[in-house]
Amino acid sequence: MGHNINFDLKFLHKYGLFHRNTGIDTFEIASILLPYADRYSLQALAKLLDIEDSATHRALDDAKVTHQLFEALLDQARRLNSEVIKEVADMAARSRWSLAPVFKDLSRERSGVMTSVLGQQLAAKENIFYEETHTQPLKPVIPPTPLDVDQLAALLEVGGAFNQVFGHFEYRLQQVTMLRNIAQAFNEPYHLMAEAGTGTGKSLAYLIPALYWATQNNMRVVVSTNTINLQDQILTKDLPDLKKALNLDFRAVALKGRGNYVCPWRVEQLRRKGNLSPAELRLLAKIAIWLPNTTTGDKQELFIPDYNEQLLWSQVNANADICPPDRCAREGCFFAKARQAAEAAHLIVVNHALLLADIAVNSRAIPEYRYLIIDEAHHLEDSVTNQLSFSANKKSIEQLLSELGQPRNSLFAEMERQIRQAALSTALRDITSIIDSSQAVIEKANQTWYALFNTLEVFMNQFARPTRSEYNRKLRISNNMRIQPAWSDVELAWDNANTILTEVINLVTKAGKLWDGLDSYDVEDWENVMTSLTNYRVRLEEIKDHVKLILGDNNKDTITWIEQKVQNQDIILHAAPLHVGDLVRKHLFDSKDSIVLTSATMRTDNSFAYVKERLSAWDTDELAVGSPFDLANTTLVYVPTDIPEPGASGFQRAFEKTLVNLAIATRGRMLVLFTSYSHLKMTGSNTRKILAEHDIVLYQQGQGMGRRQLLENFKNADRSVLMGTKSFWEGVDIPGKTLSCVVIAKIPFSVPSDPIFQARSETFDDPFSEYSVPGAILQFRQGFGRLIRTRSDRGVVVIMDRRVLSKAYGRAFLDSLPEATLQQGAAADLPRLAADWIDGDENRKFSTPMRDSSSLRSSE
Repeated sequence: MGHNINFDLKFLHKYGLFHRNTGIDTFEIASILLPYADRYSLQALAKLLDIEDSATHRALDDAKVTHQLFEALLDQARRLNSEVIKEVADMAARSRWSLAPVFKDLSRERSGVMTSVLGQQLAAKENIFYEETHTQPLKPVIPPTPLDVDQLAALLEVGGAFNQVFGHFEYRLQQVTMLRNIAQAFNEPYHLMAEAGTGTGKSLAYLIPALYWATQNNMRVVVSTNTINLQDQILTKDLPDLKKALNLDFRAVALKGRGNYVCPWRVEQLRRKGNLSPAELRLLAKIAIWLPNTTTGDKQELFIPDYNEQLLWSQVNANADICPPDRCAREGCFFAKARQAAEAAHLIVVNHALLLADIAVNSRAIPEYRYLIIDEAHHLEDSVTNQLSFSANKKSIEQLLSELGQPRNSLFAEMERQIRQAALSTALRDITSIIDSSQAVIEKANQTWYALFNTLEVFMNQFARPTRSEYNRKLRISNNMRIQPAWSDVELAWDNANTILTEVINLVTKAGKLWDGLDSYDVEDWENVMTSLTNYRVRLEEIKDHVKLILGDNNKDTITWIEQKVQNQDIILHAAPLHVGDLVRKHLFDSKDSIVLTSATMRTDNSFAYVKERLSAWDTDELAVGSPFDLANTTLVYVPTDIPEPGASGFQRAFEKTLVNLAIATRGRMLVLFTSYSHLKMTGSNTRKILAEHDIVLYQQGQGMGRRQLLENFKNADRSVLMGTKSFWEGVDIPGKTLSCVVIAKIPFSVPSDPIFQARSETFDDPFSEYSVPGAILQFRQGFGRLIRTRSDRGVVVIMDRRVLSKAYGRAFLDSLPEATLQQGAAADLPRLAADWIDGDENRKFSTPMRDSSSLRSSE
């Protein structure tokens, strides 16, 4: 028995110990029984279950805590519905799952306790803003009543509603200005781009007018975010605060994509499959314990860290192709319930993926709305691109063909079984004929698709540049590639694959017509098989159409490329739109009354022109409010001038030396932002040992720990450095002294060889100045924004890339930052200056803020 026992078992097995013993993992048991836990480390679970934990964390102490945790988890299980425990035990009875004996013993106890505390435990997790469901759709007031802008602004003034309810609430002119502009945009109406500096409190600035507009006019407002963190903040902090502060009766719900919700019918289908794998049993056990108590059916309430479990979720989630609307109505589909609640809600919180999927495929997942707020709007172009992109690899096609035509476990075999059971002799003869034909056709389809991807791999090897081992190879299928003699081999292989795939589609269509004719007969699972046949046909046709778009056509509005994975050499075909602005204009700006796009970073060179051009949003009004923080006196920006430029000889050595000396001087408390994982990996490897010698812990992305756990560990450590790549440039919110220094390793230019970046660059007369630099500036500003999160924060941003001073374009990056104190000088001077600046409030070594003649100007 152990916590995360696999590592220990590997060590023991290496020395020939305990090969035949069953390994019981308390981490695995906890992930099933405690879906509400925030963290699943041994210490965190011990604290959650009131187990006394030793401070020493020696092996024997941890073993004792693990035993106590096991007993506590069994006690938790005994409090669950006995029928649920029996269900899990029955599923696992004939498996080799290591936890099967545990649930078997629990089931034998038959405690008879028929009530469960899991519902309350899930509520304690507070990951959703949930209230009693209202089912009556909103009936809009026509014409709408305008907002009283002065009355709304007064809510945030000194002595206003927020100040009265929350004594610590601070008046911020920037927040009130933003609120006024958004309220006016709703009133007139018009579209608005609003950039709000760090500390503005932009979510309250848009939620207040949105809620008042929605409640007084019965018109729902949709708020879309890019990250889960911001969505959680709105649902679990901002909206409850607004409930408390405002005399306003509003309903707000979170609505997610269909695939985020569990489908009870599909869960039952998987459970009945038999011969379940440990991963399937683990996921089904989690769902069995969670399902009777959840009010939302949202995957976010479950703890699913295992990659295999994540893949299996697609077999139990709601799926528009598999779950028809009439079944949802009969069986209480969680997605149907969520959408029904959204119909009656004043405010619907979604993510960009759902917002844009709703537009791209006209799924109508989101009820009709005319007012939209898009937060984190600097991600909108990328989000649209992702929703309109397509990819296909050999394994996904093989899997689809296998599901259709395996001799014993396929859809065709299931049809034959049901027809035999219904004793329909003519239909049996017809389906037997289809099955006989399908075996040869599907086998040939597998062979031709295998040959196609082999041909693509040969083409890749001939024309794609070799790359470093940690990067996937990518080859854009440009006009120049299509005229190469070797491309004719690809075209021939595609023609063969396309021909055979068409035969498979025809067989599925024929089977569908046959099955449709059995509607009036007593066929047990007629509806489900009919749905599955339609689903397979649609999926096969989509693959055919998309691969034709990539390999068969030369569409000037589509970017196409081939990718080869480093890990398994798998070949993947990709397609993405060249332009997204026209779609955004057609489906958003031209079809909604008022859209507010907001972010902390929307301007480059003090202009919205770049973002407006990318989104075709030329006629959108503009607003820019700066940060309410005194960044000139709290933020030092330092550029070492004697470190060679990136790529030059000596850069890496000087970079590492400066980084180590700086970390020692600041006692850790440092976030280092990289533009590539290879640079991060090299730096981490070369600095870890010397940092450890100075009692500084290095947390490094890509070392087997997730982003959330890395941030949690960094926050809890006294002296630590955190190294991360793109995902850490934004969304990191660590106020106080825990984070006192941010290091930007290089200017965050996009990778020139990236197919999407490459193709879009070609649409500009001056791609570097008009496309590459503005995009990098937005990410650069996001990185800068990680440092100062509250009014009392103080720290240093170090830019290790001297090109911001030495290149003509470099000044654009510095000018994009809000007013701060800029210094440039020797790398050797940096550690002392940084330490003195960070400690400035305590020892008053700086009577006035450090500035030089190139002090950064305000962004306001």
